[in-house]
Amino acid sequence: MNKKSQILMLVIAMVAVIFTSCKSKYPGFDKTDNGLYYKFHIENKDGQKTQIGDIIVAELTVRTADSTLFTNAGNPQRLFRVDTSVYKGDLNEGLLLMGIGDSITFILSADSLKKVMQLPPFIKEGEMLYYDIKIHEIVTKAAFEKENSEMMAKQQKMLEEAKANESKDLEKYLSDNKIKVKPTESGLFFIETKKGTGTKAEKGKKVKVNYTGKLTNGTIFDTSIEKDAKTAGIFNDKRPYEPITFTLGQGEVIPGWDEGISMMKVGGKAKLVIPSVIGYGERGAGGGAIPPCAVLVFEVELVGVE
Repeated sequence: MNKKSQILMLVIAMVAVIFTSCKSKYPGFDKTDNGLYYKFHIENKDGQKTQIGDIIVAELTVRTADSTLFTNAGNPQRLFRVDTSVYKGDLNEGLLLMGIGDSITFILSADSLKKVMQLPPFIKEGEMLYYDIKIHEIVTKAAFEKENSEMMAKQQKMLEEAKANESKDLEKYLSDNKIKVKPTESGLFFIETKKGTGTKAEKGKKVKVNYTGKLTNGTIFDTSIEKDAKTAGIFNDKRPYEPITFTLGQGEVIPGWDEGISMMKVGGKAKLVIPSVIGYGERGAGGGAIPPCAVLVFEVELVGVE
């Protein structure tokens, strides 16, 4: 073998070693130009492909080499919105390789992921995470924007209806319960049911209050009194049933409470009829227990002032 042939054989051998070492790091995985490792388990070449802005409905399992961090296997959900890459070789680049029906595993560096998201503290430096993804559906950017627009329009319509009904609900409640007191400037109706003789509640002081909160239809949504909670079917054995303590006039409670409690003395009881503007407003509260623009009725007792 002449010298030229020896050199050629050496070059071929070196290329083979380099190729083998690159492929052996993660056997069976391909690698993008930006360094993202991936392996198709199912590739549906005729399926709709992802585009930037699309919402992906998928099954996802995130795992380390020896444990599972997250999975929704068997329960496809809207999990990803495809965006431009934040760094080279990120998950967005991988998602753009996929389409409906595809199943793929990506290998991502935890060190890179930590720059854009919070990971569990037990994930070690230099560790690799495996993302197993199967795409079931793609909601296009245009379809998602239309869906979002329709949802916002529906919510706005419901809000307008709630605003229109609030004044009717208030008028009916006042009439049905023969409430004749005039509202304060804010709109609060303060109906004293027992006059207090103790210390007056004043701004900046800590107060203790027992309460039961209702909607105008009589539904109890919250209370500090165990008996009322059991009667209403909202008893929770994981919470204490005792007077609530807060600093008056510091915005720790809704404005209607700050105003109403400031009109009381210890030992006193009152009914507070609170329009939404000094209640929970257009947002409602309690995970839907208090609807938007709801008139609230609180039966309160001032237990103490510090």
